[in-house]
Amino acid sequence: MRSRLLLSAAAILGFVALNRTHEIVSPLVSGPMAAQQLSDSNAAYIGTQVASTWFNGSGMPVAVLLVAFIAIWYGPLVKLFKDN
Repeated sequence: MRSRLLLSAAAILGFVALNRTHEIVSPLVSGPMAAQQLSDSNAAYIGTQVASTWFNGSGMPVAVLLVAFIAIWYGPLVKLFKDN
Protein backbone atom coordinates (compact mmCIF):
# COMPACT_ATOMS: atom_id res chain seq x y z
CA MET A 1 0.00 0.00 0.00
CA ARG A 2 2.84 2.35 0.85
CA SER A 3 4.47 1.83 -2.54
CA ARG A 4 1.16 2.61 -4.29
CA LEU A 5 0.88 5.87 -2.35
CA LEU A 6 4.46 6.77 -3.25
CA LEU A 7 3.82 5.93 -6.91
CA SER A 8 0.66 8.05 -6.84
CA ALA A 9 2.59 10.97 -5.36
CA ALA A 10 5.28 10.52 -8.03
CA ALA A 11 2.60 10.50 -10.75
CA ILE A 12 1.12 13.73 -9.40
CA LEU A 13 4.56 15.36 -9.22
CA GLY A 14 5.26 14.19 -12.77
CA PHE A 15 1.95 15.66 -13.88
CA VAL A 16 2.80 19.02 -12.29
CA ALA A 17 6.27 18.97 -13.86
CA LEU A 18 4.80 18.09 -17.27
CA ASN A 19 2.30 20.92 -17.06
CA ARG A 20 4.99 23.39 -15.98
CA THR A 21 7.30 22.31 -18.80
CA HIS A 22 4.35 22.48 -21.17
CA GLU A 23 3.69 26.11 -20.15
CA ILE A 24 7.32 27.08 -20.70
CA VAL A 25 7.74 25.36 -24.06
CA SER A 26 4.36 26.33 -25.50
CA PRO A 27 5.26 29.83 -26.75
CA LEU A 28 8.60 28.63 -28.10
CA VAL A 29 6.89 26.02 -30.28
CA SER A 30 3.69 27.90 -31.09
CA GLY A 31 5.47 30.92 -32.60
CA PRO A 32 7.27 29.12 -35.43
CA MET A 33 4.26 26.88 -36.01
CA ALA A 34 2.05 29.94 -36.45
CA ALA A 35 4.49 31.35 -39.01
CA GLN A 36 4.53 28.02 -40.91
CA GLN A 37 0.75 28.19 -41.18
CA LEU A 38 1.16 31.03 -43.69
CA SER A 39 3.19 28.89 -46.12
CA ASP A 40 1.55 27.57 -49.26
CA SER A 41 1.01 24.03 -47.97
CA ASN A 42 -1.90 22.10 -46.53
CA ALA A 43 0.47 19.99 -44.43
CA ALA A 44 1.77 23.12 -42.66
CA TYR A 45 -1.77 24.17 -41.82
CA ILE A 46 -2.66 20.72 -40.45
CA GLY A 47 0.56 20.61 -38.44
CA THR A 48 -0.23 24.01 -36.98
CA GLN A 49 -3.72 22.89 -35.98
CA VAL A 50 -2.38 19.76 -34.27
CA ALA A 51 0.31 21.72 -32.40
CA SER A 52 -2.20 24.39 -31.44
CA THR A 53 -4.53 21.79 -29.97
CA TRP A 54 -1.70 20.15 -28.04
CA PHE A 55 -0.23 23.36 -26.62
CA ASN A 56 -3.48 25.20 -25.90
CA GLY A 57 -5.54 23.14 -23.49
CA SER A 58 -5.17 19.58 -24.64
CA GLY A 59 -6.50 17.02 -22.20
CA MET A 60 -3.65 14.62 -22.91
CA PRO A 61 -1.69 15.22 -19.66
CA VAL A 62 -4.83 14.55 -17.61
CA ALA A 63 -5.49 11.37 -19.61
CA VAL A 64 -1.92 10.20 -18.99
CA LEU A 65 -2.33 10.86 -15.25
CA LEU A 66 -5.61 8.92 -15.23
CA VAL A 67 -3.99 5.95 -16.98
CA ALA A 68 -1.13 6.06 -14.46
CA PHE A 69 -3.58 6.00 -11.54
CA ILE A 70 -5.48 3.11 -13.08
CA ALA A 71 -2.24 1.19 -13.58
CA ILE A 72 -1.15 1.86 -10.00
CA TRP A 73 -4.46 1.10 -8.30
CA TYR A 74 -5.89 -1.58 -10.64
CA GLY A 75 -5.18 -4.52 -8.33
CA PRO A 76 -6.73 -3.05 -5.16
CA LEU A 77 -9.75 -1.75 -7.09
CA VAL A 78 -10.46 -5.15 -8.63
CA LYS A 79 -10.06 -6.78 -5.24
CA LEU A 80 -12.40 -4.20 -3.64
CA PHE A 81 -15.16 -4.79 -6.19
CA LYS A 82 -14.77 -8.58 -6.15
CA ASP A 83 -15.20 -8.67 -2.38
CA ASN A 84 -18.49 -6.74 -2.55
